[in-house]
Amino acid sequence: MNLRPAGHAPPTRAGYAAVGSARILVALGNGSQEFGVIIDVNSRAAALLGVDPLETVGSPLTDLAPSGHGGSATRLLLDVALSRPAGQQAPSATGRRTAATGPPATRSPLLLRQGGDEAVLCLVSAWLTYGPGGRPAAVVELEPSSAGSDNWAMLHAMAALRGESVWAYDEEHDRFWWVENSLEYNGHHSPGNLPLRKVLDQLHPDDAPHVEDAFWALRRGEREVVNICFRHPDGNGGYRSLHSVARIMRIGFDGTRRIVGSTADRTAAVEHETAVAREHTRQSRLVRELAAAFVGAKTEEELTDAILHKVAPAFAGTGTLLAFVENERLRVTFGEGIDPAMARSLHGMRLDAAKPLTHAIRTGHTEVIGSREAYRAAWPEAHGLLDATTAQSFLMVPFAAERGRPLGGWVITYDAPHRTTEQERTLLGVVAELAGQAWERIRLSTARLELAGALQRDMLPAELPAIAGFEIAARYSPANEGLEVGGDWYDVIALPDGGVACIIGDVQGHNIQAAALMGQVRTAMHAYAWEDPSPDRVLERTNELMLQMGAAGFATCLYALLDPRGRVVWARAGHVLPVLCTATGTSVTEAPGGLPLGVQTGTRYPLGQGYLGKGEVLALFTDGLVEGPRLSLDDGTALVCRTLDESRGAPLEDVADALMSCARATRHDDDRAVLVVRRTLVP
Repeated sequence: MNLRPAGHAPPTRAGYAAVGSARILVALGNGSQEFGVIIDVNSRAAALLGVDPLETVGSPLTDLAPSGHGGSATRLLLDVALSRPAGQQAPSATGRRTAATGPPATRSPLLLRQGGDEAVLCLVSAWLTYGPGGRPAAVVELEPSSAGSDNWAMLHAMAALRGESVWAYDEEHDRFWWVENSLEYNGHHSPGNLPLRKVLDQLHPDDAPHVEDAFWALRRGEREVVNICFRHPDGNGGYRSLHSVARIMRIGFDGTRRIVGSTADRTAAVEHETAVAREHTRQSRLVRELAAAFVGAKTEEELTDAILHKVAPAFAGTGTLLAFVENERLRVTFGEGIDPAMARSLHGMRLDAAKPLTHAIRTGHTEVIGSREAYRAAWPEAHGLLDATTAQSFLMVPFAAERGRPLGGWVITYDAPHRTTEQERTLLGVVAELAGQAWERIRLSTARLELAGALQRDMLPAELPAIAGFEIAARYSPANEGLEVGGDWYDVIALPDGGVACIIGDVQGHNIQAAALMGQVRTAMHAYAWEDPSPDRVLERTNELMLQMGAAGFATCLYALLDPRGRVVWARAGHVLPVLCTATGTSVTEAPGGLPLGVQTGTRYPLGQGYLGKGEVLALFTDGLVEGPRLSLDDGTALVCRTLDESRGAPLEDVADALMSCARATRHDDDRAVLVVRRTLVP
């Protein structure tokens, strides 16, 4: 496309194409002519650039620059366009350059392509003129020669302004040198005029190969520009981190082909990036640990411990104070790094108080206070906290909660002014969400535990009856799952003849349904024992009742009947055997048993029997006490026997406690119950 208007010659030779000059005429944008489009190229410029003038006219000037370097040409044209004085009228289309057209643009280096592919760094001058029809244009004059040091000096000056050094590599003579023959980094000078191999040998051994590969990629024409990072000795036993940009070019149109580059010292930036990455890794690890602690917290104590000991380190703070909302007031606890006076100033504070912590908790938005001065400015009526601490800045983070249901929050203090990053704010939001979920879960679990405890207390005997001639003690511990209330139970029934029925059982499951079934079974057995206390008959009748009820589950049970003369008779429904601790030793009382209750109609339950003398003990227990992942039933029962032997003569309450401790060996979180009877009188 030729933008030269029909019937118009290019500007006069005096104003545009002086004899011997290499000049390009470029439109500056007026009317139909686009900014930066080439209007004309004289023969001298076309010869230097290796282009066809007719094909070049109508193309942007930036097309004559290598890829990525058109910006310099555009800036040059803008400088020329801006040199036109305001309000100046265009002269007649003579194209003459006069004082009225303004001074020439600053002489500057420009990277152009020679022959379509080879880069040439040349100096150019440009000034304002007027083309056909009086339209503004720029004359760009190329300096063809590389004689002298102007080009190098200009290139070096530009790099120096950016804090960089300039170097070149002469392929033909295998010589590498720095402009002015030196490069100084931290007091170390690199000698110039070296073969490439010696330059590479100076670099860090791990970096030399990829630097050499970059040079060869340029020499083979595989890449126009390379960006390389490497480490260079600093002269003190260490290395500086450098970054170079390089390409093949000529300095002037008649210059020698060279690889030319600039190098910047990025040591400080690399050290900063490394420190930031290290801190990011540290913080991410701590936040992951904190999140895991929140997710795993089952009690208020565990959540409190996680917040007080992990939050401040995760966010580079010096101390953490924690506040829960109770009855519209703050309940405060705190860890190391917090002034006790600060905690006292917040403990018991009303939630509607005009303070930054209560405001954060009410609104659900973190309060970031970067300095004590910022605190005073933002909270002029709340200086009591500042008087109680020497902390310099604060983060006040609320638990994430449903709107209108504030849960609490925490304060992170800093011993110096602190500014939070966007990443920290994001992490704080995640942590607050996890903390809020953890506290809601713990509150719900606590309520469920209280319900479970009340239910369990209602299901088990409120107190054991006092029976002449016998001492009785019992213990129960629930499973650590579900509602934490299960189906283990015990019962003691004082009979009219002076005897006593001792019952222990285990209903399948560890939930509210198991507890309900346990209550039904216990009530039924209690009623049947008053009618006919025979162990086999009580179990048979209870089994049939469960089947008639269609009970969703089954139960194991051991029923032992002791008379005033010391005779013991028992029956088992799938339950573990009892243990007798007598004067002759402690042993399991082997006897057959029947199926669990609620499994099969018509089940019979054979009787076993024994005798208790004065001071001798009968122990009944559930399988949660003696069987688990780390202990077989036989080994667990043997442990119970040893424990009874070792606790002979101890108060029966202590004996019951000792037996309950046997459960630790099973490593099994199951219900467990113990019922021990000692005979105290012999008729």
